[in-house]
Amino acid sequence: MPKQEFPFPMPNGWFCVSRSDEIKAGELKNIKFCENDVAAFRTESGIAAVLDAYCGYSGINIALCGEVIEEALYCSKTGIKWSTDGSCIDIDDDSLTPESAKDIKIFNYPVVEMNGFIWAWHHLLKEKPYFELPMLDGFNGDNEKWGKVYHYEYKINTVLQEIAENDVDQAHFPKVHGSPSLPETEAIVDGIYRKTIAETLMDPNNDSVSEEFKVEDQGMFTTTFTRESWGLGCVGLHMVNLPPSGGEFIMVNASCPVDNKNSILRWSMRVSKDIEDELGMAIIDGIANGVLDDMPIWDNKSYVANPILCDGDGPINKFRKWVSQFYSEVPDTA
Repeated sequence: MPKQEFPFPMPNGWFCVSRSDEIKAGELKNIKFCENDVAAFRTESGIAAVLDAYCGYSGINIALCGEVIEEALYCSKTGIKWSTDGSCIDIDDDSLTPESAKDIKIFNYPVVEMNGFIWAWHHLLKEKPYFELPMLDGFNGDNEKWGKVYHYEYKINTVLQEIAENDVDQAHFPKVHGSPSLPETEAIVDGIYRKTIAETLMDPNNDSVSEEFKVEDQGMFTTTFTRESWGLGCVGLHMVNLPPSGGEFIMVNASCPVDNKNSILRWSMRVSKDIEDELGMAIIDGIANGVLDDMPIWDNKSYVANPILCDGDGPINKFRKWVSQFYSEVPDTA
């Protein structure tokens, strides 16, 4: 059987364009986002914006030849200044660009900045956002309880749905990662929001933990693992009851579909200060390395529309039904 490519279009939702600190005031970047070239920039006052990269007047890629001037994105080739909402706000007096160009508007993506990331809203039919992202505990300046933030970035050769299905494929955890499975003890689904709670037995020195971060043997411990998803782009993880003092772990998974074969995952992780110097780095390092076991599988995976499931595989079909709401029907233009 030939390899089957993923059959669905780009999903709708909030997706990560960049970490907040990677686009500084006055900086412009050319980014591939949901199969589109976009100009992601920050004005000199600090406002983040994302526009289609191609000038509505000339077709020039303003992400490559533009520059940020005060609160606008300026293209010297045409003499046009574009605002953060994509409208033309000024044309150089000595430019040959006609005044009628002031009526042109470049598509602008709705943007929010929180949890340490810049998020842009993508909708296949360019409809407005219909849900909001949450402010997650521990990632918005609330540092009194939490230790250092660790950042990781992964370029994955598959789409977000295939990546997310790993979380409900309970059988793969012991087989691929050598770790206990995460059977759900509770699942809540409310529209675009999905929450699962699992209780599992963990080994602080599992196979994914680098030798330098392994800790003195503390034995296996039971932890409660809560995963919350807001669409396919934003996932929050929270672990509690970590030894030796009931510490906590938190994580944000900020995802970006690059195109229909590639994705970027950006992870931020931290633990509570009471375990930062003991068990904390072993947990962070083990989770950060665990995804490396999945990459060769994703690199060579064929999409299976109707998988044959056993009892240990988890609620993959239920998960696919939930995910289906994030795909728009491609309009018939015939």
